[in-house]
Amino acid sequence: MSTNSQIKSHIQNRRSIVSSAVFILFLGFLFILNIITPAPAVLVAERRIPAKFPELTLKSLASGSFMSKFEDYAADTFVFRDAFRGFHSFMVFDVFMQRDMSGLYRSKDIGLGEFRRTDEAAFWLSAQKISQVAARLQDSGLNVYYSLIPDKSIFAEFYLPGFDLELVEGILADVLNDYGYISVADMLTAEDYYKTDLHWDQTKITHIADYIAAAMDCEPLSAAYFERTAGDFYGLYAGQIALPIDADTLTYVVGSESLGGGGFSGHNLMDISASYLSEVTLEFEPGPIYDDERFLGIDPYDFFLRGPQPLIILENDSAPSRELYLFRDSFGSSLAPLLAASYSKIYVIDLRYINFMLLDMFIEFTPGSDALFIYGSQILGNPSILQVSG
Repeated sequence: MSTNSQIKSHIQNRRSIVSSAVFILFLGFLFILNIITPAPAVLVAERRIPAKFPELTLKSLASGSFMSKFEDYAADTFVFRDAFRGFHSFMVFDVFMQRDMSGLYRSKDIGLGEFRRTDEAAFWLSAQKISQVAARLQDSGLNVYYSLIPDKSIFAEFYLPGFDLELVEGILADVLNDYGYISVADMLTAEDYYKTDLHWDQTKITHIADYIAAAMDCEPLSAAYFERTAGDFYGLYAGQIALPIDADTLTYVVGSESLGGGGFSGHNLMDISASYLSEVTLEFEPGPIYDDERFLGIDPYDFFLRGPQPLIILENDSAPSRELYLFRDSFGSSLAPLLAASYSKIYVIDLRYINFMLLDMFIEFTPGSDALFIYGSQILGNPSILQVSG
């Protein structure tokens, strides 16, 4: 072997050794950093609790469940997790130019979203659960209505093989044909939803509230609404996509341009009071319609009616003497205060957090009142979450 060849071989060997050493040192650095860095209590961007370190037993080792759960734990607690997630999203959307990443999409006109294929059996089961509750309410002398809030993916500029509005409306019509359907899909546009979240903007749905009230033969009273701003809002999908995204602005309505004016005042409705069922004391406790503290929490959309709540009572002494039983999901948190302008009392009921059979312990259904079931497609596509039994 010539001297030059020996020199080249020696240089290549040294390069290989240096590259391997740098790679090993980098892995060692990450390993040590993961050991000394405390595991996060909450994955803030993803709005969830990270996986816990699994219990180590002979059974879990033999079954393979330990390693499976450990992989989830390691992924959730890995340092620089959000940075790696952002790099992955960048490669998927901006380098490989894919339209979606595991169902999460990015669209110019509707922003971020997640499409889920329509599960006919799931929507049918949800409709059956609603029908079970509706029949009991109708037997109690209530006027029963239902409505569907479509997923914003139907407004995308390109086809997304997810939510099928026509199919779902057909399923609901077949099962709930004894009750009045209030269709709102044709009254919504892409601009009515937040760009970074699945929810609608309260200031964009005052006409929806008026239409729903009128459909239930109740006088709409929203003519004096004015907009207010809570602040920048990064919705659920902003954290999931892990890319630099412009914030939405979370807006809400008051009833007077001067905050001391009639109808609404500040962050509360002047003539409307809210009482929340405490899951600790099982008593109703007063609270705000709009909650600034919740806006600063893990999900800013909880600003509206404190987010997930089993049962809320809204009372408006200035409204016509009429009651509404509103069965809702998170979309109803921003809708209920608008409907409260037309009803003296609204029971805001979330069957995800309270079983229908327990409602008699806290409220009494008044004959002649209205009942409205209004849900987004995400909840109707997950029937197990609705607590209807007995």
